[in-house]
Amino acid sequence: MSRKRLFNDNWYFTKQKPDTPYELFMNNDNIWEPVEVPHDWLIFDTCNLYESGDGWYRKNFSIPRVEPDNKFFLRFEGVYMDSTVYVNGKQAGEWKYGYSTFEFDITDYVEDGSNEVVVRVVY
Repeated sequence: MSRKRLFNDNWYFTKQKPDTPYELFMNNDNIWEPVEVPHDWLIFDTCNLYESGDGWYRKNFSIPRVEPDNKFFLRFEGVYMDSTVYVNGKQAGEWKYGYSTFEFDITDYVEDGSNEVVVRVVY
């Protein structure tokens, strides 16, 4: 049996200088702002439209129990532009060319209990 779950709520966002490693700011909760998805980070700050940088999104979610036969996929209906998806600190996949739907099998990255997904978006 297959189940789908809408994943649009409880996302947080931060914009960083290009190529800033995630490890440098991942534990600083003060720089993350709640956002509604879909979200356009290029116009997030209307005083600095199209300012260069990397947009970072993160979301925490819980899986009560991972059964051996369960499969988990994360589907995006479009991320502009080049994106990298991490689950629990491990790279789950990359996708180039925004505005197209893509999905990754994240089965090998999820754990029982608390999980985190992070998406880096480069314009």
